[in-house]
Amino acid sequence: MKQSWTRGQKIFVVALLLAILSVILWVSRSDLEKNSLKENIVIKGKIIGAQGLQIYLEAPSNRGTISIAQTEIEADGTFEIPANIPGLGIYNLRLSDLNGSTLWLPLQPKDELSLEAKLNSFSIEPGIKGVAWAETYKELMEATKEFEELQSSLQQMSQLVSQDSLTALYGKAKNKYEGFCSRAILNDLNSPLNILLSMNLLPTTGFEDWNTAHLQTLQKLSDAYTLKYANQPASQNMQAQYHQIEDAYFAFTQTTNGSMVAPDINLLDPQQKMLSLSSLKGKYVLIDFWASWCGPCKSEMPNVIALYNKYKNKGFTIYSVSLDDNASKWKEAIKTWGMSWTNHVSDLKGWNSDMPALYHFDGIPYTVLINPDGKIIGTNLRGSKLQEKLASIFK
Repeated sequence: MKQSWTRGQKIFVVALLLAILSVILWVSRSDLEKNSLKENIVIKGKIIGAQGLQIYLEAPSNRGTISIAQTEIEADGTFEIPANIPGLGIYNLRLSDLNGSTLWLPLQPKDELSLEAKLNSFSIEPGIKGVAWAETYKELMEATKEFEELQSSLQQMSQLVSQDSLTALYGKAKNKYEGFCSRAILNDLNSPLNILLSMNLLPTTGFEDWNTAHLQTLQKLSDAYTLKYANQPASQNMQAQYHQIEDAYFAFTQTTNGSMVAPDINLLDPQQKMLSLSSLKGKYVLIDFWASWCGPCKSEMPNVIALYNKYKNKGFTIYSVSLDDNASKWKEAIKTWGMSWTNHVSDLKGWNSDMPALYHFDGIPYTVLINPDGKIIGTNLRGSKLQEKLASIFK
């Protein structure tokens, strides 16, 4: 179920998450008096079984985690944390237990949040009250738990069912989870909880399988925050989040809609002759980045072989680019795996090859589909998605 995504996409997502979490805080100690700060938020409650533990209010930021306040939980499990926060943002409520149990909370000044929980379920059933988003937060925790349990069960099934079946089941569960988050956001665009909910709509594994309807949801959320939380970091970050995703999605579409020419590749084949990608112009070409040591590549190869045999007489071929560093193993795999096409190349540099940087990938198998004009019309296609794409072309 794990999908490849480019190094550039990873950098984009990491930077984006930092932007979302960023909040300007100058408090590094919990003692309000020592910092001459006025209390503007109180968090209190009871955590059964947590007596004697420390509970911390923290703010994750692009400068690291910043401590805001802390206190020791009383013998009866009760606690109260008065604190000062600068504005709406994401904060952590963390226990000093062995698990480091943590809640992510969207807080703003004047909140009087309370909770009632048990230590062993603090992170998933915190029993939050006192804020308008409490009930939706509970529903989010339940939906998250259900989604995570489904992912765990699918991992245990990985040896029993096909990859396509696992992908389909995961996709169905993911759509359900994201659907909940999207509906919750649109139901109350001004809710502070939307900072958390929107994180579940981000294209964290690239745009290939991303629901583009989320772009409209994020735009509406950005516009609402601009009005409701004007000039606050939360509003500015929400705007930056939307515009970064919009720009990145536009760049992605340029690489898959036939407007971008595939960078040429000119490497040696097994007979030590130069074979260029551009020499195959006039056909639909699947550039398949693989290696003899790659287990997922071997698992996917029967599908690739079947599609080659099905469409090879209809103007389709494969240009296989190996990331091997051993010529013998490379040539042996071509033979034993049944890769009957003749377009095989490699620079035998492994991951030191120029190919990952040229085509922006950091995981294999990775494919790029180009049309007869040499322009890219699909990326990271495999399994049923590759089958469907080729079927739509050669119908």
